[in-house]
Amino acid sequence: MTEREAVLRWDGEWAHPSVHATGPWDDAAQHGGVPAALSVAVAEAAAEGWEGDWSLRRLSLELPKPVPMQPLRVTQAISGGRSVKRVRVTLHDAAGSEVASALLLMQRRADSGMPAFGQVPAAPPVPSAEACTTRVRFGGMPDRPAFHTTGMHIRLADGDSEQPGPATAWFRAERPLVSGRAPSATMLACAASDFGNGLSWETPFADTIFVNSDLTVFLERPPEGDWLGVAARTRVARDGSGMAQSQLFDHRGHCGEAFQNLLVFARPKR
Repeated sequence: MTEREAVLRWDGEWAHPSVHATGPWDDAAQHGGVPAALSVAVAEAAAEGWEGDWSLRRLSLELPKPVPMQPLRVTQAISGGRSVKRVRVTLHDAAGSEVASALLLMQRRADSGMPAFGQVPAAPPVPSAEACTTRVRFGGMPDRPAFHTTGMHIRLADGDSEQPGPATAWFRAERPLVSGRAPSATMLACAASDFGNGLSWETPFADTIFVNSDLTVFLERPPEGDWLGVAARTRVARDGSGMAQSQLFDHRGHCGEAFQNLLVFARPKR
């Protein structure tokens, strides 16, 4: 996979998007899954220098404005102790304006000496990724090089992505998400989580815009494998507010959940 052009090129200070980072709403803006994946890459790179085995438990991504398709300066700040650390990743445009920020809660993994307890939610009863063959089409979104077409390989597992309502799909990175780093299953999970509102759309793309101002991902355990499942549903109120909720799963079963606050409004007439 590494010989293919990456979604992002990150040199440790600047992140340079390729065309495969483009979002569905505007050719000049990135898909929200791209800064999500980058933030995880920054945290995982930092954790390589820490003692012990660390994993992401929560990603809280704020998207105050469209993330532009231009080089972004990446800064990070780390706080915490021996068992829990917080990594704050901030993206700035060339003018110095903050365009996205993420807080990643990293937890050290160790055998507690206690038996597991509590009931893990069942994963959706859908075919395996290998058994699914229908590529997802997102309700009229443009079919051009972009994160949802050439950045990710997405196979429908349940529902109909061209009709409104809940849907389930398997996601795999079509190419490296961040140059120089293999796309970890955690990077894939956070990137795929930002597709919940597009996968389970309730309002037509041709008539409305339904964008998320944030993304929160909770992982009960590190996901595994090349494929990540997302079972999504969206709710929209009359005042234009909405929420997309997604269950995350891999070949072993349930591994986490994701939430997106939505703003829904009529598409301006051209």
